Amino acid sequence: MKTIPSLRCLRALVAVAEHGSVLAAAEALHLSQPAVSRAIRDLEKLLDLVLFERHHSGMHCTEAGQLVAHRCRRVLHQFTRTERQLAQLKHKGNFQHLAQRLSLRHLRVLVTLTETRNERQAARRLALTQPTISASLRHLEGQMSTQLFMRTQRGLITTPAGSILTRHTKLALREIALLWDDITTWRGRIQGRVIIGALPLTSSLLVPRAVDALLREHPGLDITVHEATYDVLFEALRNGEIDVLVGVLHCIDPEEEMTQEILFQDRLAAVAGPRHPLVDSTDLALENLLDWPWIAPPRGTPARHSFDQQFNTLGITPPVPVVEAGNLGVIRELLRDNHRLALISPYQAHYEVHDGYLAYLPLQLQGPPRVIGLTRHEDSAPSLALRTLYDTIMTISSSLLDPPK
Repeated sequence: MKTIPSLRCLRALVAVAEHGSVLAAAEALHLSQPAVSRAIRDLEKLLDLVLFERHHSGMHCTEAGQLVAHRCRRVLHQFTRTERQLAQLKHKGNFQHLAQRLSLRHLRVLVTLTETRNERQAARRLALTQPTISASLRHLEGQMSTQLFMRTQRGLITTPAGSILTRHTKLALREIALLWDDITTWRGRIQGRVIIGALPLTSSLLVPRAVDALLREHPGLDITVHEATYDVLFEALRNGEIDVLVGVLHCIDPEEEMTQEILFQDRLAAVAGPRHPLVDSTDLALENLLDWPWIAPPRGTPARHSFDQQFNTLGITPPVPVVEAGNLGVIRELLRDNHRLALISPYQAHYEVHDGYLAYLPLQLQGPPRVIGLTRHEDSAPSLALRTLYDTIMTISSSLLDPPK
């Protein structure tokens, strides 16, 4: 990660941008004019940008200044959310004005301790000494007047307050990373890191095609694709570890400040090995297939719920699967040379069917479709790289409105 500006500088920038002068900003922040001026100069030097036009009538943001001010507001907003959520815990502590009292450098220690659960490993990762790590943690807990970690045999475990602070610190640090991407783009080069969370039915076709198209247009981007269950990916999205989640949409608490965009609706298809005796049938009904050996997604997963719904819609008790599996490669091998059956999204099984490893059964399922879309943080101005990613996924998905068979 590039150099992290101080929260003092970010607060000064936002205040001057909103009030139009150093004097008014100093009064709003309860700081001296020299302190605010010095913070602006430090930030301009760090970013190598002129952020304000100085006039006798006041200070006005340059184009670059407006860009930076927007992202700084996003950073500071995470501390407002932290204060609100900590207050809901009803724990004792000093949870007000966190952006004025905390240091991003100390908060990076908090994030690293959460990930490593060990002071020695955190020190090694950050190239600091263990006493420095311990001192940073004591400083944070002293500033907040609350415990952030519990020491257990499994290592350091965050308290509820520590978990909330860590989550929003990760989001704030991600916003700062996007700030550097914004600046690079403003200077004429679209670079930066884009992190995509892909659920299984989008990781086979939609996401790879979108990534390929994005890299052809902007080869300087660094793209990472994470595959996991919905719960794991949504938690990563909440923490700012991924930028967008592509897959089945779920109901989300408004407090999460997420937005969702529908891409298409997905209906499951019955699949089997290419030499399965039912492949050449002409009249199949789901209720007549209960005695065949079935492969189903793991119990308790959204995919298993969709599997069961196909039978429940017809008033049929779902069959007990002979195997529970969610990995497409495993399912393919379990189906290919035997009489087992499975229900899979055509978007997920496209290449397996196209290459002859699997075959669709002539069976029209009646269960409800799944809504596929994008889930991401609310943001009035995402980085250009992210906007391009969203547009590319939307464009690619529009060509997949008819299930690929």
